[in-house]
Amino acid sequence: MNIKEILNLQMLYGAKLIAGNSGILNEITGVNVLEATDIANWGRHGEVILTSFFALQHLSESELEVFFEKLYNVGISAFIIKIDRLVTHIPDKIIELCDKHAIPLIQINKDVKYEAIILEILGPIVNKNMNLLNKYYEVHSELTKLALKMPSMDVILREFKKMILRDVSLINSTKGIEISTNPGLADITVVDTREVLTEKYMHFKYERRDVLYNGTNPPIAGKQIRVHIPHLGHDDYELVIHELPEQISSEDFMVIENGVKFLQMELLKKYVISQNLFQQKNNIINDLLNDRLYEEKDIDEVLESLNIKKHKYYQVVLIKLYPRDEKKNMDKDLMPQTLRQIWLTFKTIFKDIVFLEKLDTVVFVFNFSDEKAGLTPPAIEKTMNSLVAGNVFDNFYYNVSLSSKVEKLSLLKAHREVLDTEKILRLFHGSNNILPYEELGIYKLFLDSNNLDDLEKFISPRIANFRHHYPLLFDTLQTFLDTNQNYFLTSEKLFLHSKTVRYRVAKIKNILNVDFANPEELLQIQIAARLFKLIDGRKKHE
Repeated sequence: MNIKEILNLQMLYGAKLIAGNSGILNEITGVNVLEATDIANWGRHGEVILTSFFALQHLSESELEVFFEKLYNVGISAFIIKIDRLVTHIPDKIIELCDKHAIPLIQINKDVKYEAIILEILGPIVNKNMNLLNKYYEVHSELTKLALKMPSMDVILREFKKMILRDVSLINSTKGIEISTNPGLADITVVDTREVLTEKYMHFKYERRDVLYNGTNPPIAGKQIRVHIPHLGHDDYELVIHELPEQISSEDFMVIENGVKFLQMELLKKYVISQNLFQQKNNIINDLLNDRLYEEKDIDEVLESLNIKKHKYYQVVLIKLYPRDEKKNMDKDLMPQTLRQIWLTFKTIFKDIVFLEKLDTVVFVFNFSDEKAGLTPPAIEKTMNSLVAGNVFDNFYYNVSLSSKVEKLSLLKAHREVLDTEKILRLFHGSNNILPYEELGIYKLFLDSNNLDDLEKFISPRIANFRHHYPLLFDTLQTFLDTNQNYFLTSEKLFLHSKTVRYRVAKIKNILNVDFANPEELLQIQIAARLFKLIDGRKKHE
């Protein structure tokens, strides 16, 4: 119901529209009597206000301007004033302000009773709300019956179409997948987009689009209602209602509200099932890589279930993420989202591959036929660069470890290789590196030692004693050797004056009695420095 319609009500016979003609189609949601000017506290959008001018009689013109500004902000639909009680004519200032804010100003005689106006206005509104409520429960009942049948998305959309007599589509915008009751309406050109005003029974945000349907012959102009479906999953979904041949009604919106809630529950069920399957698969791959399958037939069954038993050879790839800023409070969902983008990309590019996701790491198992084939650092680098270009790693840097090529019974060995390679990457390399296990060289010898004492026996007691008593000088010595004995670069890395570095190096020569021209002696110090890092790294994880 709008203002134009209420002017035809029997109780408003003889009423006059004095001002605000441009708001004649304002929708009405209720009616209220003005007793005080604090309308911002009790007024509601779409209400018609009745007054005898009593609450306004002592307001100055500036106060009236403030009051009508509040009326406009609240969204009052019309202002009805009863004359011949306190006023015989409506002040020009009120007429001016009603015209300014497009608030229809209606004048009624003193013998018109408020009760009669209120009943005539509220009657149709109450009936409409009752019809909407009945529609809501009717649709809810139908959808409850539908849910018990465990329908597919196609069936759900066909049922929605029967309820609102218009074609509908469900779009997975993350994956670019669309399910529709009319696939011919998928190809569109968007002409205009605007938000749909939310009514009190609408809990979701809607937008209406003017579109050109390119898939019809000939192309036709039409409208769409689009609503985002909030849910727990990773993909973004939209429900689209094609408003052909005409716009949907309030009752149709009740169907849509129910439909969106129903789809939320269906998507939630699918998400829970997928998460359970995902966790089961994670556990199976974890058992495979950690030698928890004791017989070959069990390994074969797992490989068969994962669909990676087609070929003879395997490789394991481990990608670990590190926050760029460890002090920054990061959204807890950011790490899983980034890992997900990584494995989605790898699964798209590489065939016969499965993955295990945990915390800050994703591990891939790749199956291939030829020992000369397999994953290579350039192929992985190309894939990671595409993710970098897509801003996937804005908040993280990564390291990639690549195992040697093995057969199925050596998958445990391949997994240990990438874990060891990741340790070396973390300790001795920078960010965004890719390192095959085969390139570890002498580190393989030290990584095979699980006992810290075994590592310490490779370190000269003289060097170990020097580090114990002069840790600051040892750090300076290590940096000095890493920069090829460059005083300037050493001072930059340690944030010291070059004279301080020269003083320290001279002191090191004196205490350690080191010959910086002897490559064998320098090699011993550099190996010791790296072994200290390995030892310290293991101590942190014990």
